[in-house]
Amino acid sequence: SRFEHSLGSMHVAKELVWSIYGDGAPELSYVGLLHDIGHGPFSHLSEFVMEKYLKKNHERIGEEVLVRSGIKEILEDSGLSFKRIVDYFRDSEKIDVVGGAIGSDRIDYLMRDSHYTGVAYGIIDYERLKGRLVSSDGRVAITDAGISGAESLLIARYFMHSNVYMHHAKIIAGKMLQNAMSASLEAGELDAGELVSMTDDRLVSALLASKEKSVHDTVERIRERRLFKRAYYEPIDKTIDIRKLEEAIEEAGFARDEFIAAVRSFKGENDDVEVVDRKGNRIGMLTELSPLIKTLTGVLAGSKKLLVACDRRDIERIRPVVKKFLG
Repeated sequence: SRFEHSLGSMHVAKELVWSIYGDGAPELSYVGLLHDIGHGPFSHLSEFVMEKYLKKNHERIGEEVLVRSGIKEILEDSGLSFKRIVDYFRDSEKIDVVGGAIGSDRIDYLMRDSHYTGVAYGIIDYERLKGRLVSSDGRVAITDAGISGAESLLIARYFMHSNVYMHHAKIIAGKMLQNAMSASLEAGELDAGELVSMTDDRLVSALLASKEKSVHDTVERIRERRLFKRAYYEPIDKTIDIRKLEEAIEEAGFARDEFIAAVRSFKGENDDVEVVDRKGNRIGMLTELSPLIKTLTGVLAGSKKLLVACDRRDIERIRPVVKKFLG
């Protein structure tokens, strides 16, 4: 589950809200606690199930969970406005203190993931940053004295993505799991509505119990760390139709469960933040005022790689197929 992260996000949100608004927006810290309540097992890896089969994203499912559960009574008994919390879910721009470029969600997961993976990329000058946040036209902004703190956060995000979140082994394991979920759903063994309410362990148990050999075997490989190996992993400078590439590989004699294909890219949207002076006058955007952030944003936004992976024994057979497809 994402329970620890949710608690951490609530704690950080509470500190940010106090620093920016005083005690005028108590519901925002609870949005930090509840912001991921609509996620399915393995977080974003199961998002495609919601979008393809339920035609919803995790924010909408989170809103539905809030409305139909007993959370409403708990919040109202604590003197909080349930309506205001639901309104925050419906309008993400209102909750940039949680989900924005310098929001509690990002601050917590970067520091938490850095700690648990044992890397130093997620180090953030949080205490300095926290005291430099202000409200500008209802959005979170930073004073010019907080630029270095904001840089530390965004640089941490860039390098955590490059070296942890977008690591090829992580992408391969994730795509293998998605293939297993898709096969189980298509076989009618799993129901999409039921799947998105599962925990990680329940989903793994359900997939291991599958009568589809490809599903069971794929999950066993992940558990035993026998992941597919890279057959092709190179930078690309054009848009790739992954579905057409998959079809080309299948036409070459490979079953759908025998390989994965994905484009590794860095999504840097929502990374900018307004900078103001001590009187609240707008100076500009962080990417305009920080050459470091501007350079990193440009470099990483253009760093796309095509990843195709398969069993070690099939690498020399599948690589020429990919190269031929690319021309």
